[in-house]
Amino acid sequence: MQRRTHPIAAVGDYESVLPFQAIGLKQFVIDDPNDDKKFREILIDIINKQYAICLITEDIYEKFDSIIDELTRDNMLSVIPVPTLKYSTGFGSTQIKNWVEKAVGIDIFANK
Repeated sequence: MQRRTHPIAAVGDYESVLPFQAIGLKQFVIDDPNDDKKFREILIDIINKQYAICLITEDIYEKFDSIIDELTRDNMLSVIPVPTLKYSTGFGSTQIKNWVEKAVGIDIFANK
């Protein structure tokens, strides 16, 4: 049986995506977090190269969530928000909690 591999990408500022190189992820650096054209080009490149997973720093994900939704709607790319190296807004964990609740029908992370 032939083994199929689909790479994983990390998108964000240089300091936040550099550590992912150590575990074999491809880095895509966004120098200007307001450059929606550059972000769109990077995400299209990731989709065209058939990456399976794309980790995007929370600040970039929140800013460009409409572009992410538009471009990933009809393909198999899984996009996951992750904190930057310096801080976390909590967006990533909230987003994942919401996805899990939607998938299983209950909040399995609820504190009781």
